[in-house]
Amino acid sequence: MKRFFLLIGFSIIAIVTNAQSFEQPQQFVYKAAPDFNSIASLRTISYPDTIGIVNDTDDTDFSPTFDLSTGHPSLYTFSQGTVASGYVYGNNGSPNNFTEVAQGYQNNYHQDISIAGVLCWFGAKQSDMGSDTTSKVVIKIYNMDAAMAYNIDTGVFNTTHLNWPGPSVLRDSADLLFSAIDTFSFLYVPFIDSTWIWASSDFAIGCDFTHLAAGDTVGLMSDKKNDALNKDYAFHHTANGKWFASDELFSGIAATGGLDNEIALWAVVTPTTGVNEFYNGMKLTAYPNPSVDKATIEYKLEKDSKNVSLLVIDPSGKKVQENTFGNLPAGNYSMNLQTNHLAAGTYFYQLRANGQMVTKQFIVSK
Repeated sequence: MKRFFLLIGFSIIAIVTNAQSFEQPQQFVYKAAPDFNSIASLRTISYPDTIGIVNDTDDTDFSPTFDLSTGHPSLYTFSQGTVASGYVYGNNGSPNNFTEVAQGYQNNYHQDISIAGVLCWFGAKQSDMGSDTTSKVVIKIYNMDAAMAYNIDTGVFNTTHLNWPGPSVLRDSADLLFSAIDTFSFLYVPFIDSTWIWASSDFAIGCDFTHLAAGDTVGLMSDKKNDALNKDYAFHHTANGKWFASDELFSGIAATGGLDNEIALWAVVTPTTGVNEFYNGMKLTAYPNPSVDKATIEYKLEKDSKNVSLLVIDPSGKKVQENTFGNLPAGNYSMNLQTNHLAAGTYFYQLRANGQMVTKQFIVSK
């Protein structure tokens, strides 16, 4: 199961929408924004046990998949007339009064998994009135069920018949303070207790904006227009309790599906069964976990392997340590890691071999 991908730098494409009447589609107008490259050490990350990152024909465990193949993830801005008032995948001044966005995922092979946390990618935040210490967004996990959202039906804008999968039962949530949102690195939001997703369940990851202080605005990144290949698993929630497929709300007056992309919200998952199985031909563990002064990382290769390396990543996505071992025969191996100089927090360790990756997390405590 290939779930781990490298991202270096990004470009922003700003999209401006015109606000219209309540629960009516928005018409896109495209507006150019400068391209820029971030600092490589901050923007380079291999995603830990994370689903749905990029389109890859071999990675079909979960779908849809965020398309980074073009190298141009996007930040969609929202405006009323010529006045910018927020972000499409964020809080904004739309008369639709969007309170939350969510990205849905299909569990294609009905795996038993637990969700340890969520990786978020925020492209922007502003505080016009001076944020208070309680301002926050809330990251949520939902079950996905049939006929829970509205979507375009035979080309006609639909507000009357629930005809699309959507978020349903809330399973868990975790707060992310506005002050902690960093637009220069990925954010990991852990759940206190892992959320259990049973074998038959699809799920959605939500970001609720209703707890932001007045004047605080945030915007999540997404892939580009039409990158979702008509999957329509990105959603907006309105103040009157309705979930809409984002592609319907932002499809223009003709309701033709003019957005069609995915939101940068990814689940960090752990299989709940088969703990002794090989994944991608590798086993990986670290102990003690949590660790204070040092940890031992043990790994096992199921077969002779090429290009073996072990990478340790800090909570912001920076590389802490990388060991390159070259070609190794099948067998058991271990490596000592000094943690006494590391700040307390959640770290990720990733084993690579034969072009495959397995990533897990460990805690450093002080």
